[in-house]
Amino acid sequence: MSNELTLGAVYERLVGVSLERVWENVHDWEHLPWLHEIAFSAIELEDSGDWGWRARVRPAPPADSETLLIDLRRDADRDVYHTRTLEGPGKGADTVVTLSPESDHSTHVRVEFWLPMAEGEQAQAVGASLVALYTRLWDEDEAMMVRRQQVVDAARVREQSGVPPNVGVISLGQWEALAGRLPLRVSSPAGDYRVVQTDAGFAAHSVLCPHRGGPLGEAEISNGYVVCPWHGYRYSLADGRAADGRNCHMRRPPRVERGENGEAQLVLSGSSGAPNQAGSSN
Repeated sequence: MSNELTLGAVYERLVGVSLERVWENVHDWEHLPWLHEIAFSAIELEDSGDWGWRARVRPAPPADSETLLIDLRRDADRDVYHTRTLEGPGKGADTVVTLSPESDHSTHVRVEFWLPMAEGEQAQAVGASLVALYTRLWDEDEAMMVRRQQVVDAARVREQSGVPPNVGVISLGQWEALAGRLPLRVSSPAGDYRVVQTDAGFAAHSVLCPHRGGPLGEAEISNGYVVCPWHGYRYSLADGRAADGRNCHMRRPPRVERGENGEAQLVLSGSSGAPNQAGSSN
């Protein structure tokens, strides 16, 4: 480490996921302004690869006046990565993270905050604030990684056992009473759905984001789209397709229809616009 940097603090913890899940999270630059909105308001990728990624990041208010250029780079020979501030406040800082697998479902994380300041007390004060921030960021990351692992494990079980076709009709009770019961979660052999009411009428969507298994069960619905809280992916309630043209789509959503005798029905369909990616173990 450069003699021009001062070690401000060290933060260590154990996270309850595999090393594979942690590295997946490290490379996942997209989630920063969505999962970590307390710290980041926007990110614009400049480059990425197996080596890591570089992006312009805007901090969350009130510290959002100046954008930072961040370079996250993996050590090719060790389970270590550096997050360096190339431009903006804190320019020259280097956060060094060492990952050590403890078991198949736990990884030790050691974070060193190297800061571009010589004064020990100032470095310690900044280091203490970074420890507080990183504690929350890793709490949020761990919750996402744990859920992600559950999605991957469930996909493997379904693949081995065979998933029943996502077809059929599920009764939702009387049509006239449906609005008062919404939002409503409905289970089927092939997955769970949420039934909601929008300006266009009743609609239903999967509670599992096809990108990386993000939780859509309580996700925001905006202008006819359901928005994933992990990465901001937006899917049409009409046909399940991604809003921005990305090749990541949900199964075609079920239809909410009025059946005989005034019964509300969820009509499932096995057709899909593109392969569902949520179960990927990448």
